[in-house]
Amino acid sequence: MSEKEPLIKEPDRKFKGLRQFNSPDGHRVSNRRDRMNPNWMHWFPTDSAVDRFARALCERCAVDMKEFSESFEFFTRTRRKMRASIVTDLCCGHGLTGLLFAIFEREVEQVHLVDQMCPLSFERIYDAALDVAPWVKRKVQFHTMSINQYVPEQGSSILGIHACGSRTDRCIDLAIELETPVALMPCCHSSVSYGARPRAFDESLGIRLAIDVDRTYRLRNNGYDVDWKAIPKVVTPMNRIIIGKPLGANG
Repeated sequence: MSEKEPLIKEPDRKFKGLRQFNSPDGHRVSNRRDRMNPNWMHWFPTDSAVDRFARALCERCAVDMKEFSESFEFFTRTRRKMRASIVTDLCCGHGLTGLLFAIFEREVEQVHLVDQMCPLSFERIYDAALDVAPWVKRKVQFHTMSINQYVPEQGSSILGIHACGSRTDRCIDLAIELETPVALMPCCHSSVSYGARPRAFDESLGIRLAIDVDRTYRLRNNGYDVDWKAIPKVVTPMNRIIIGKPLGANG
């Protein structure tokens, strides 16, 4: 089923964590799909922990600039509500987002990265993290398995960054089951989600927005306060963030 042009135009967002990219040149760099490299270190000139980590990634040609921008802008917008002693990053891919919580959040004691395979890029990113934040070593574990097999620990915040299609819904299932905070940036929306949406939703809102509305109501109906945020569209058009926190939870 092809998606019609939605009647509602969603606003774009500026860079919040990587403010140096709020310029035409910054936009062009932020979504580059080639690896960060020493030629880009001038974008991160300060002695801040963020810039030192970015330079360490550049030195190792560790990850695409697009992936770095995506993970860091997601982290910047979710860190306060996802702050917990345990953070679980499901369908983590290279693991960068979970590692950001391990590096920059003191309250986070454990980070569990879960994916069916551990890519080579993870080792480069992990090595860069250790270079600027040696405490990461005692915090991070990579679990090579399906998210259908993995059971997050009680009290763990759950992340799902571009967990494809129904995998995002699996993240929601696990969060509801554990009554734990969840932050999602969905992608690969299918035409089927929870419940039976009125066709008018798909036609007026577009399938992506209609499905995420459906997901939002599912969280709300299970006792969650839900907020939406977004990262800049120049990084990815799949930029919507759904943040759910159980009602009554602190933060």
